[in-house]
Amino acid sequence: MTDAPSIRKGLSRVVIQVSLAWSVAVFGVVWFTVHHKLDEVLDGTLQESAEILYGLLKPHADRLPIGSGGSLPAPLHHERMVWQLVSGDQGVVWRSHSAPAQPLATAHRERWSADSPDWHVYGIPFDDKGTMLYVAQPHGERSKAQFEAALLTACGALAVGLACAVWLRRRAGRELGPLMDLSQQVAHYHPLEPGSSPPLATREELRPVRDAIVHLGDRLAQNITSERAFSANAAHALRTPLAGLGAQLAMLQRESPADVQPRIQRAREASDRLSRVVTALLSLFRSGGEIRPRHITLAAFVQDLPLPGLSIGVTGDAEVEADPDLLAAALLNLLDNSVRYGATQAQVSFRHDAAAVVIRLVDNGPGVDEAARKRIGAALATQHYEQNMGLGLMLADRVARAHGGQLVLVPVEQGFGVELSLGAR
Repeated sequence: MTDAPSIRKGLSRVVIQVSLAWSVAVFGVVWFTVHHKLDEVLDGTLQESAEILYGLLKPHADRLPIGSGGSLPAPLHHERMVWQLVSGDQGVVWRSHSAPAQPLATAHRERWSADSPDWHVYGIPFDDKGTMLYVAQPHGERSKAQFEAALLTACGALAVGLACAVWLRRRAGRELGPLMDLSQQVAHYHPLEPGSSPPLATREELRPVRDAIVHLGDRLAQNITSERAFSANAAHALRTPLAGLGAQLAMLQRESPADVQPRIQRAREASDRLSRVVTALLSLFRSGGEIRPRHITLAAFVQDLPLPGLSIGVTGDAEVEADPDLLAAALLNLLDNSVRYGATQAQVSFRHDAAAVVIRLVDNGPGVDEAARKRIGAALATQHYEQNMGLGLMLADRVARAHGGQLVLVPVEQGFGVELSLGAR
């Protein structure tokens, strides 16, 4: 189960990513909206300025120095908008002091003129002689105003979005605190372990989740207890008859003619193999599968596991705290697999790997191809044993996991290789 800090970190990352994406989207929408609306506002300002100028100039046209080509007297200043009076023959008859001496529009046109590369121009007929009043704004000035307004507004929206992201992250962390606490309690809840306390729900809305988890744990515990009891009872029930069968086969082999003894020997080997499987099952499911660790010297321990038809070589040595019955069952099943698939020799070695002791077993059998090795290895890693491997590998992996380790298949040049690790529980 994922721990609470990881969940919080992942949630914070998602909140920040979503908030940033939302903020960027809002930034783009605000930028487009302000840019578009400001364009309309500036157009309206030009139009209203032209109408105001017309109202101011028209009643006093006969007293104004129209026709001089000069500019309106005014102190030097920066004009964000300029104006011109242009005669019918395209001559500038009067203008503001920053307006150019050439007509703002190349041809008389009422309202908007689009043929000026430098100016955004609005025109109004001034008199019946063809004179036009033009009011214009430089394209650069217009673009600068649009850019600054859009940037300021969009950055404000982005800042608000980022502030909301920080607030949402903190708020989500506080709101999910009880859920994280429940998750941690569930991670340490084991219905089969005496004294394991059921998780507690600190918030009312989490109580149904807590109750469902507890009920599920109770059902699973009951099913596991029933399966363990059945396996243990079945193993007990089979072990005595199998021991008697082995003894009877041994006596029969001594008393039988030489031509039938090979067949009786194969029957004895099958009976011994079945006894080892039953012993492994009995050891694995004994006392709920809990291990009873003892100090084991591995080299001597492996050499005391004789298996007919298989020569076992031991390299090196190591010591480990492990359950001897479970470990013997696991190794015997692995070695029995080697015999079943035609191996005559097996080499066992040991090494320390971090906090674990690793037992490496390589035989001289036919082995498996790379595709099968990867498939079985993936099934062992995920504990999906069904239809992927035999009982021997499954039992060995269960024993390794009971000791805090696992069973892995390793590539070897020839034969079949596995590594069984025993770590701290």
